[in-house]
Amino acid sequence: MNDAVLTGTETRTSSPIRINRNEAYQSLNTRGLYPAGEGAGYAGGILSAAVDGIKVAEAVALDIVGAADKRSSLSSH
Repeated sequence: MNDAVLTGTETRTSSPIRINRNEAYQSLNTRGLYPAGEGAGYAGGILSAAVDGIKVAEAVALDIVGAADKRSSLSSH
């Protein structure tokens, strides 16, 4: 399932725990999962959740572009 899409929903809760992620904003133990915002323990309000969401969206986009670059370089050989 290389092309699966996971959609996160907005909730009215915050989390007392934090889902660990690396410097690329990806979960440490679930490849392709990008925990973000209050529910994942990375924000404390609507503004900080929005900023975290932007950072994670940029990380996802970079991952997609990087994966596309890798696929195109493999197909050219």
